[in-house]
Amino acid sequence: MDENKILKVKELLYNVDNDEVKRVILQTGDQEILYVYAYNYNWDNGFDIPQTVLDNEKCDLSTALLIFYRADGLSYLQDKSDNINLPQWSIFIKKLYNSILRGKYQRGKIEFKIPLSKVQLYKLRKEVTVEENVFTQNIDGKCLDINL
Repeated sequence: MDENKILKVKELLYNVDNDEVKRVILQTGDQEILYVYAYNYNWDNGFDIPQTVLDNEKCDLSTALLIFYRADGLSYLQDKSDNINLPQWSIFIKKLYNSILRGKYQRGKIEFKIPLSKVQLYKLRKEVTVEENVFTQNIDGKCLDINL
């Protein structure tokens, strides 16, 4: 990823208000910027901006899976019940889960490695259905796991 893109993502992460971030994220046509932003997103800021990333038509499967796992999608995969103590999370994760299963997000050129240990992955593969295998498969491509 070139330096200009890195500077743009840093600006969005640290120097811009949330409304401006959402505007820029919705308008960007660059999958790399979406992925690196999501990779570095501070989840204390809520679900609005990750949802904006997911709503961008350029959002690919690697970015969607990254957001899914960063939002503790593993808990949802293992249980699939609503968490009454976390209603916003339940709505967000269920919508993302269904969007991924329906094929809304296509494979792109960005790498995604399932962020689970071998044991966790083995156990998860025994629990998921054939349709849910998308949540247990790595995606080959360009590694953009860049900490900013």
